[in-house]
Order: sequence, then C-alpha cells, then structure tokens
Amino acid sequence: MKKILCVMTLAFMAVTAAVAQDVIGKWKLEDGSAIVEIYKQNEVYNGRIVWLNEPNGPDGKPALDVNNPDKSLRGRKLMGLNMLHGLKPANGEYSGGKIYDPGNGKTYNCSMKVEGKVLKVRGSLDKKGMLGRTMDWFRVVED
Repeated sequence: MKKILCVMTLAFMAVTAAVAQDVIGKWKLEDGSAIVEIYKQNEVYNGRIVWLNEPNGPDGKPALDVNNPDKSLRGRKLMGLNMLHGLKPANGEYSGGKIYDPGNGKTYNCSMKVEGKVLKVRGSLDKKGMLGRTMDWFRVVED
C-alpha cells in the first residue's frame, strides 16, 4: 500500500510540474501590444511586461503607468511592470490571482489556462469569473 501511495504521489507531482512548465515563459498579447513573461515565485505565478510595441510615450521617453488610480505610481515605467500576481495552479488551470490593465488603470480577478499553444487569460470583476472577458496570449518562441 505504501508503494502505491508513493507512486501515486510521484505521478501527481510530475503532472503538476508539467502543467506548471506550460505557463512559464513569454507570451504575446493578442493585440500584439506587449509581451509578458510569466514566472514562478514562492509557489505562485506572476507576470511582468518585458516588451512593448510602443515602448516610448509621445514625448519620446519610456512609457509610464499614467492611468494608475494611485497618483504616486503614475511615474513608474511600463517596461518591467508586474501586471499578473498571485496565480496558483489547480485542476489544470491557474486562478486566485490579479491582473492589472495599465491601459485603464484597473485591477481584475484573474485566471488562466493553457490550451495548445494559446494561453487563455480571463480578467473578471467577480472571483468566479462570470463577469469578464478572456484574452488569447500566444507563446513567444525564442531562437
């Protein structure tokens, strides 16, 4: 019985690790405006902006988080900004996190799952994900 339990535990850990590896990496937003790198930190998954189609504002300086409702954060650069926070894997998807939209300065509940080569990222007003929208992000393959 102990051997069966041990084998089942190892199999579960292997599947969990494989699922987690699916999401780690760089993903291009469906509108092509940015690339977000998803990484694991302390058992949760986060994402930061690592590329912008328009990295500079109209003044030629690096694009800033000008729509942030917190005036003290409006001077921070979009490049390198952590926009995904606290996603945890469960049942083949990631949930329980938050996504920040620098385009409108709002933060939403977030869940995501990999379907083939597409990452389905859902931002919603409610924790169950009923009131929101899903975006397709595409894996960036580096040479």
